[in-house]
Amino acid sequence: MNKVKLLALTALLSATALISSCSATAEECDPSVELNVFSKAACKFSGSYDQRIEQKEKILLNEQETNKKFRQIYADIQAQQKSVNQSISQKKAQQAKLTKSLNSLTRDLKQKAKGRSDLQAQIAEVEKQLNGVNNSSASEVEKQVQLQALQQKLGQLQKTLGL
Repeated sequence: MNKVKLLALTALLSATALISSCSATAEECDPSVELNVFSKAACKFSGSYDQRIEQKEKILLNEQETNKKFRQIYADIQAQQKSVNQSISQKKAQQAKLTKSLNSLTRDLKQKAKGRSDLQAQIAEVEKQLNGVNNSSASEVEKQVQLQALQQKLGQLQKTLGL
């Protein structure tokens, strides 16, 4: 009878393991959670461990792809920032060159307009505006437009002087 009981018990355990193995899902088969022997067997025999590995690998690949996209976006932003910084420095250099040219032209006009108080007053006004533009908090583009307008005024004064 002991043999029969042992055989019946073995058959019962095998049937239980077989039924358990069919019912295990990948979510239930988390290796970080302590499982009993039957649950571990169920996870192994049902392929849930393999399914879980495949799911995690898909998630990992997806996250790696997303990370790659973010790195590309970051690189694009850095390239744009570098371009903007270069553009600003180029505009500042153009502005400095224009300011230098205007200062030189103003000095020349002052010397040639000696004795003509009306023209000297206009030149002084242009100088005042030039200093105002250089000390203003306007954008580089706005400053450049204002400097070009002052350059035109000086050009008109040049014509008045017959130069």
